[in-house]
Amino acid sequence: GHLDTHHHLLFIAPAANMDELPMTSEGLQPEDPRPKDPPAGSPSSDTPLARAALGELRVSSVSPSSVQLHWSVPEGSFDSFTLQFRDAQGQPQALPIDGGSRSVTVPGLSPSQRYRFHLYGLRGRKKIDHVSTEAVTAAEEPEELPLPSEEPQHEKPQTEAPTSEATPAQAVLGELRVSSVSPSSVQLHWSVPEGSFDSFTLQYRDAQGQPQALPIDGGSRSVTVPGLSPS
Repeated sequence: GHLDTHHHLLFIAPAANMDELPMTSEGLQPEDPRPKDPPAGSPSSDTPLARAALGELRVSSVSPSSVQLHWSVPEGSFDSFTLQFRDAQGQPQALPIDGGSRSVTVPGLSPSQRYRFHLYGLRGRKKIDHVSTEAVTAAEEPEELPLPSEEPQHEKPQTEAPTSEATPAQAVLGELRVSSVSPSSVQLHWSVPEGSFDSFTLQYRDAQGQPQALPIDGGSRSVTVPGLSPS
């Protein structure tokens, strides 16, 4: 009798296991294809969440102190984006970008530096997709300055010599104008009707009242201020 019970126990255990296995494999097999097929025709409330996709991140222009990037969203949509990179000192930086934007200007960079940029597409706080690219900022061009000042000095040494000394005092900024706004950025432009500047600094207070300063190279005549709050 003892052997029988033992034999029964041994036999029942595998039988129970074997009962479970076909169920799980039957359960898994039809469900495995299911998630793969429906995205084509499943309820639209689920699929955009899973299917929002970022296109390639491309460099549209570089200056000694900034890089302009653009991207596309071939599928779905994002609530917002975040651009992450390390500055010349190796410090991590993050630029918040509103979900309607398809380009961003990254200011305050150093000349002739290689930067790696990572763009994340967010739904709420969740990162759904991510693309990366590298860009090298332009070199500074100091040799542009001597050329114009040398030539006039040869022609009219007496009148031009005092003017070259006076130029630092005579550099003039034109009006600062808003060229475009988005919920999270403002694009500004200005002119330099007289003289020239080595560089510019744009100062403002963010939504929290914190003072911010954007360094801009002297050749620039416009800047995009990112990371602002709507309205």
